[in-house]
Amino acid sequence: MTATTTRSSAELAAAFEQEAKRLLEEFNVPGATLGLLTPEGDHFVNLGVTSLENPLPVTEDTIFQIGSTTKTITSLTCSVLVAQGRLDLNMPVRTYLPNFKLKDESVAAQVTVHDLLTHQGGFQGDLFEETGDGDDAVAKVLDILAESPQVVPLRGHWSYNNAGFYAAGRVIEVITGRTYEAAVTELVLEPLGMEHTFFFANQVMTYRFATGHNKIDDKMVTQRPWMMMRSAAPAGSSCSSTVKDMAKYAHYVMSGTLPEEKPRATADEQAGPASESPLGTLDRTHLWTPVRSVGVGLNAFPGEEGEIGQSWFIDRHAQATIISHGGTTHGQQSDFWVSPDRKVGFVALTNASNGHAMNRKLSEWVKREVLGLSKPERPEVEVSGHDLDAVAGTYEAVGQTFTLSTKVEGGRLILTIPDAASGSTEDLKLRFIAPDRALVVGGDIDGIGVEFLKKGAEVEFMRFGARLYPRAGTLLV
Repeated sequence: MTATTTRSSAELAAAFEQEAKRLLEEFNVPGATLGLLTPEGDHFVNLGVTSLENPLPVTEDTIFQIGSTTKTITSLTCSVLVAQGRLDLNMPVRTYLPNFKLKDESVAAQVTVHDLLTHQGGFQGDLFEETGDGDDAVAKVLDILAESPQVVPLRGHWSYNNAGFYAAGRVIEVITGRTYEAAVTELVLEPLGMEHTFFFANQVMTYRFATGHNKIDDKMVTQRPWMMMRSAAPAGSSCSSTVKDMAKYAHYVMSGTLPEEKPRATADEQAGPASESPLGTLDRTHLWTPVRSVGVGLNAFPGEEGEIGQSWFIDRHAQATIISHGGTTHGQQSDFWVSPDRKVGFVALTNASNGHAMNRKLSEWVKREVLGLSKPERPEVEVSGHDLDAVAGTYEAVGQTFTLSTKVEGGRLILTIPDAASGSTEDLKLRFIAPDRALVVGGDIDGIGVEFLKKGAEVEFMRFGARLYPRAGTLLV
């Protein structure tokens, strides 16, 4: 039994499965593979099918795309290189990539690897450019990044930054002399026994895997093609895994647990005992040492202040510290968190574009039933019509072809966002919990935070989904 429940392990597992089944039906998710990890044991629940068109039952060996949770694996790979004496996170990126360029030369010269891993570069973050399937894909995308705008100063307003991980991935390649995928496999996946975690479709397709689905007009439509962009691999566009492998990863992060020996060898050398890996002696606590606030937490209870560590989001409660990440690819969404002090973990992999909605509800159930955490009440704060008018307007998605906008209707602020799956837009009602901070009301992203960042009396940015959107007409630095 856990410290906060009188249920037996079997009763807890049954209740977890019952809640998961209820939510799968509520959100019409085709398939999910789920893990609840406790000191008393691991409980896996596998529901639904791999594909609506060619259905196979989801099992604990079914491979799903994990998306941006890969960033924590990229970060851990960097920590291994630090332990080997080959990398100093506090050194400028140019120490390892002498030709590294950005639009702002001062940022290019000063940005450190640690800045990349904590989303503090300040340059365009959502940069998704296909540069081919060759081993030079990551190197090539940095040439495109060099021409991308600087949105805020180095270590300025915090904003989620995929592109920073491309540079971190390239640092890994240069230091190891191997491709990003080969280096991560050798330094992290093999020592952890994650033998069904892959980066390439020709590996995934030899096992049972999940096909993505997009929610369009309340129907689930198969995602075609299977999207894997090698240039964005270090940020999470191509890594796929199983709930069992992610459970191994979770136990390592929580407890430093390693298998007795590696299950497979690299392509050009024999695998040695896992004890040879720096992972076995790595001080993992630096991963969740807070670096700075990120405003409204990305995976926290709605409205709670969050922090960022070394690529992990951190939520600190009196009863537990939770570190988390999640991932979104085309038609698949995943969520992953662990509580290192309580040795409790949660894994949720889905093949639906609204999988986060289901996962958030199930995650809250686990936090309540296992960790004893309570979702805080966030009463609505009345905002004057004048102040609503002050934040209404158009906000730019830097480097993208769409914009976001806010408008006042019936005394309430409405946020209009693009719906990538359908090509249309969606209107979201907001309720304010502070003068410059609101939460989405209803729908699949209920409870997601929206913040308005001001310079003096003028709104300069909107932060939504952890990303900064400059107000139209705001000059970029």
